[in-house]
Order: sequence, then C-alpha cells, then structure tokens
Amino acid sequence: MATALVAAAVSASVLAVAGPAYADPGPNEGHHPGPDPKITSIVVNPNQVVLKHRHDSETVSVTVRGVDLKSAQVYFVPKGHHWDGGGHGDGDHGGNGPWGKKDDEKTPAPEYKPIWFSENFSKTIGWKDAVGSWSVRVVAWGVDGRKVFGDSSFFVKHHTWTPPKSPKATRFVGFDASPEPVKQGRKLSLQGRLQVAQCYGDHYYKYDRARVELDGYPSADNCYESRKYWHGWYRLGWQDIDVYFLPKGSHKWRYVDTIETNPDGTFYTKVKALKSGTWGVRFEGTRDLAGSEAYDYVKVVKK
Repeated sequence: MATALVAAAVSASVLAVAGPAYADPGPNEGHHPGPDPKITSIVVNPNQVVLKHRHDSETVSVTVRGVDLKSAQVYFVPKGHHWDGGGHGDGDHGGNGPWGKKDDEKTPAPEYKPIWFSENFSKTIGWKDAVGSWSVRVVAWGVDGRKVFGDSSFFVKHHTWTPPKSPKATRFVGFDASPEPVKQGRKLSLQGRLQVAQCYGDHYYKYDRARVELDGYPSADNCYESRKYWHGWYRLGWQDIDVYFLPKGSHKWRYVDTIETNPDGTFYTKVKALKSGTWGVRFEGTRDLAGSEAYDYVKVVKK
C-alpha cells in the first residue's frame, strides 16, 4: 500500500454531527434469509478544512454506519495519491463500491435479524498535509466474511492573509480656521486633530507608545477578526504639521509655518488674516505613516 495512505484508528469519541438515525428493527421488521453486509452511510465532519496559520490543525471525523458488518477501516487519500483498494486481491467476494462487483450469491439460511453497525474514525489535518480534495475510502467486513466498500470526501484549503505593505493611513479631524469671516489684519485660529489608523494587537499595525496614544484597549481577538479593515482611528501625537495658504484666485500654495501635534493629536496655532483664501494643514508622512491634508476657506473683509 502506498505510504501516502493513512489508515485511521477507531475513535471512541461521539461526533457532534447529525446523521441518519439507525435503531434496532422491531421483532417483525428487517428479517431476511441471511447476512447482507452493507455500508448505509459515511458521515464526514467537517466537509471543508480551512487552515489559517502554519500551526493550525483540524480533526476530520468520519462515522461509518452499516448493517451486518463486524469491522471497518477508513483510508484518507489526498487527490493525486494512489490507493490500492484496501487489498482487493486477497480473495474477497466483491463489494458495493465502484471497485468491486457485488456477490449476489446467497446461502439459504433460517430467517435472520440484521445487525446494525456504527464506528467512528478520525484524522488530524495539519498545514503540511496536501491541500485540495481528499477521498475517504471505507473498507468493511461483513459478519459472513464478505468485504464491502464505500467512499466520501472532504476539502482542505489554506486561508492566509498578507498584511498590507503600504504605510498606515492618517487623517485630520475637525480642522477649522475661525472666525469666518474675519476682518483684515485680525488673527485666525487654526485647530484640529491628527489621527492614525490603528489595530492594536495586529502583527503589522503594531502599538507604538512613542507616537500613538490609544483611546482604550481593543482586544486582539477583535483585531484578528477584522484584520482586513482598520480597527479604529487613534490620536497621533508629536508629529510636525506644515501650514499653507492659497490666496483666492491663485494656484500656488504659500508655506506659512510648521507646528507640532500635542500628545493627544490635537494642534492649535494663530495666523494673521490678510486676504481671503484657503488655509491648509499637511502632514508629510514618514516611512510607515501615510501623509494627509485638510483645508478650510476663510473670507477676509475690510475693517
């Protein structure tokens, strides 16, 4: 037999899978001349194994039910691997599966009450096991020595996630230049908050206390479940912000000043309003923080 085949050992555990119910036949039911070994069902749970990490594994359970059987063996065969049929050439009398012809010859015998059979098998699938379709091949032996066959299947796949390589997103919140309108020559207040997209506990969007102050501590489990999305926005402190001004009717921004965000991500500064136009703040970004901008138009009126 090929070494790729793994014969499952009988498990005493009870499967949490709803399968067909088989009860002992009543005193006047199910009688026939003699043993008629059959596999009545093969229940595989789960029918799809999804592994997310290299250290993940999952146990596939198989329940074999039948009638007039005394034992069974299960073979787990990955797609593309050869299976020799569980020993077809050893003098068996055929079977109910696609690999043998059923022996219809019956030996006359007194009225016989069938024997119901049920056994559990299992195999643990790990990251190194083959992905794709797996066959579950069952060989069972009847109480009369005949061999019967059955088959089912399940699927194995790897579901991996690669963290994005781009810098963490940032944004300005509540940027405001006030008052609006303002008299010419008066001071304008520029204020707002700088935030960073953060997922605490994730292996890429790491918690960095030197720059990011978290508003609470979201659990790592929540981050894991929503790892394709930003978990939330958090204050981004101690970052330089450039202040620019675009006069009305112009297409060229003028640099005004550079300020720094407070530990909670807020910023505040005052500028002199001389002309109507758009005030902007810009965070240039860093190697691992994306840049962002915000704007606010202010009308300047004469005194």
